[in-house]
Amino acid sequence: MIVFWRLFLAYFLTDFVFYFEPADKLRTDSRVKRMLCRGSVFLVWALILCYGYLTMPWPFLDMVDLPGWMCIILFTLFYVFTEGFFDFGGKIKHGYFLSFALKTFVNLLFLFLCVPFHVLYETGNFFAEPWIIFCAGLVLATRVSGWVIFTIEQDRYGRDYPTFDERWLLMMVRAIFFLVMMLPGWRWVVLLLVWGVACMYARKIRLMDVSNLAFYGGIFAAIFFGFLVRLRFYLVW
Repeated sequence: MIVFWRLFLAYFLTDFVFYFEPADKLRTDSRVKRMLCRGSVFLVWALILCYGYLTMPWPFLDMVDLPGWMCIILFTLFYVFTEGFFDFGGKIKHGYFLSFALKTFVNLLFLFLCVPFHVLYETGNFFAEPWIIFCAGLVLATRVSGWVIFTIEQDRYGRDYPTFDERWLLMMVRAIFFLVMMLPGWRWVVLLLVWGVACMYARKIRLMDVSNLAFYGGIFAAIFFGFLVRLRFYLVW
């Protein structure tokens, strides 16, 4: 699973860290440019993160063994295709959330069916590389959870894209919750409560003027993913 988690991180880095509001404007300017841009970013990240496994035979869709670099290129083409195909926002009920959920599911399933699982046998650990798991958890806790909440609110209220201040303030709040969960011993419990009270006070005085879903949902997601990553660091799986 070493290769899977590396590609997992590359996928979410592409979709949620290197994808921002100016890039979204390419949707109206040129969909082709937007898709090629995202495909190129994923390809670069995947090749960098999987550098040591590119010549290893991968079971492409469990049908035929192909070199790792070829599987990555084929997945990049599939990724670009799904970017344009799964676009239901504004067309059906819950379209924005369904676009995200279905696109993410089929892409991760594609990755899962291509990665070389014999690497797992060499390590004997499902989560062998803690630094990859940490980075993936941080991205999930900050950017991915924020995007899920945004798609839900977009479907329900038709809200606009979050402002720069709102987006980065909430990311900072969630990142601190996530990082507190990494502390050894039981000190994280105290700091978690202190930071939680501080955030609720900041929201009470309208320093953070955000919805209940964005505030509480984001906090829950950060703590949840932080707890899972904490298990990797302090519990041998």
